[in-house]
Amino acid sequence: MGRNQQTGERQICRMKGFRIHGSIAMHHHDQILYSEIEGPWNLELIEHYRERATSMACELAAHGAWAAIIEIRGEAICPLDALEAIRQGVHVFAARGRVCTAYVIAPDVKGAAVSAPIWRSIYAGVMPFEIFDTRDAAVAWCRRQLAA
Repeated sequence: MGRNQQTGERQICRMKGFRIHGSIAMHHHDQILYSEIEGPWNLELIEHYRERATSMACELAAHGAWAAIIEIRGEAICPLDALEAIRQGVHVFAARGRVCTAYVIAPDVKGAAVSAPIWRSIYAGVMPFEIFDTRDAAVAWCRRQLAA
């Protein structure tokens, strides 16, 4: 389950009558928004993510271009309505100053190989996107993108 940014506590939320599947923890540092997602997840988790990310994006955008690193754990699986919400969110956040996105998906994450082409298609033509095995590699890539 996701950690509350201020308290570090795990949290479960309900939206639109459906319980969130999966969990998310988020924070930002040095113009990078970090998200840790435990899957599989559903549309309600993506809506919860977008709500939290929107306020953080405003803070980041006030200081210029920003990047996102999304670390997926457990399973990289979600339903089609969640994928469509992610696709829409990519366009929204690009308009709010996000210049690149890196996913961190370790090889042992279930569905990693199957989902990689889907993630790439969502970001294609919108912003630079890469998938990494480690957070350190993702951070280094994002820093290069922000410096460009």
